[in-house]
Amino acid sequence: MAEEEGEESKTYQYLILLLGLASLVMAGAAVYLMEILGINYGAGLAIIGLANRTNSAAIQSSVTQIAAEIGNIKSAISETYIVAVISFGLLGSSLVIYIARFRRFGALSRRYVLLHGTLTLVYIALFYLVLSSLQINYANPYFLGVFSAIGVALAIDIYLQFTISTKGRSSARARSGMRIEPGTPYTNLLNLRDTIFSKLSGDVRIVDKHFNSAAISNLHRLLETNLTNIRKLEVLSSKEMFDAKFNDNYTDFKNELRNRGVEFNLMLMSDADSVEQHERFVFDDSKAYKIPPLNIINKKSEHIVSLRVGEARSRFEALAKNATKYDNYVVKQARGP
Repeated sequence: MAEEEGEESKTYQYLILLLGLASLVMAGAAVYLMEILGINYGAGLAIIGLANRTNSAAIQSSVTQIAAEIGNIKSAISETYIVAVISFGLLGSSLVIYIARFRRFGALSRRYVLLHGTLTLVYIALFYLVLSSLQINYANPYFLGVFSAIGVALAIDIYLQFTISTKGRSSARARSGMRIEPGTPYTNLLNLRDTIFSKLSGDVRIVDKHFNSAAISNLHRLLETNLTNIRKLEVLSSKEMFDAKFNDNYTDFKNELRNRGVEFNLMLMSDADSVEQHERFVFDDSKAYKIPPLNIINKKSEHIVSLRVGEARSRFEALAKNATKYDNYVVKQARGP
C-alpha cells in the first residue's frame, strides 16, 4: 500500500511538471506568434507605403489585397495580446499547483487546477480564433509541437479535475459514513483502519489524554498494515489512566516500532493542559480527524469527522511546549521525591 501511494505521488508530481512544461510552450507560442504578426504587419505597411509612390495598376491591385490582409493581422495582434496574458496565467497557476503538490486535494490545489483548466479552454478558443484569420500551414513542425502541448495540458487538466472531484466525493462519503457503533467493535476497528489509519503517512501525531495499555493495543491493530509508510509516531497524553502493565507494553511497543523503522515518542501533557484538553485527534501532513479515545475507539458511539490540519498542528504544538517526555517522567518517578 505504501509503495502504491508513493508511486501515485511520483506520477502526480511528473504530471504537474509536464503540465508546467506544456504551459511554458503555450506561453512561448503566444509570444512567438505576436512577434511574427508584428513583423508581417510592419512589412505590410512598408509595402503599402512604397506602392503608394507608384502609379502601376498591377501594384495598386496588390496593395488592396495586402491592405485587407493587414486588417486581419492587426485584429490578430490584439487577440494575441490576450492570449499572451492568459498563457502567463497558465504558467502561474501551474507553479502554484506544483508548490501545493503535497496537499493535492486541498482547497488551494482544487482552485488552481480549476483555474488552469478554465484558462486552457479560453487559450484554445482564442488561439484558434487568431489562426483562423491567417493563412497558416498547420503541418509546420512548430504548430504541431504547439498543438501537442495544448492537447497535453488539456488532458492533464481533465485528469486532475476528475481525480480531485472523485477524491472529494469519496472523502465526503467517508466523513458521513464513518460512524462507530458499540454493537460492532471488530467491524469498527477494520473500518477505522481501512478508512483513516491506513491513509496516514510521514509524521503521525495523536492527542489522547487517556492513553493506556488498551490504547496501545488498539493503535497497533490500527497501524500494523501501514507502518512502512510512517516515519515518526508522536502521542500526547497524560498519566491519568496508566495501568500496572503500561510501562512494559509501552517499552515493547516502542522497541517493535523502532525495529520497523518508526520513531515513537510519548509525551505527557502538563496537569493544567490535561484538565482543559478533552478533544482527541490524529493527523499527518495532509489529513486530520477527530477520534474517540483510543482505548475504546471501536466501542464508543461517535462520528469520525475531519479537522483542519493547521488547527490540529497548532493545538498539538501548543500542548507539546509544556509536555514532558514519558521516559523522563519514568526516571523521575524512579528517583522518588
